[in-house]
Amino acid sequence: MHLLQVTVAATGVAQPIIPPAVQPASQNPFSVFVVQNNSAAAVRIGDSTVSATRGILLAAGTPGGSQTVQPALQYTGDLREFYIAGTIASVIDFMILD
Repeated sequence: MHLLQVTVAATGVAQPIIPPAVQPASQNPFSVFVVQNNSAAAVRIGDSTVSATRGILLAAGTPGGSQTVQPALQYTGDLREFYIAGTIASVIDFMILD
């Protein structure tokens, strides 16, 4: 299991959860991936087209919204495919089981 915490760098802009400089080292597939919004603002998660109005909404609050991703048996997920968009300085936690 790995825990990862990401801070949104710019409001409303799609940002990869794994920074490009780290991506070559993070190509391992995962079996379960949980994302939790730990900020006072709503955050969205999706592909590179995620925005303030597009993607899975992770509601704000205590506790914030969460989403679990568990790929099918014939596919193992790749963290480089996931992006977030939200308000600057929002904090999102990820739990990754590989």
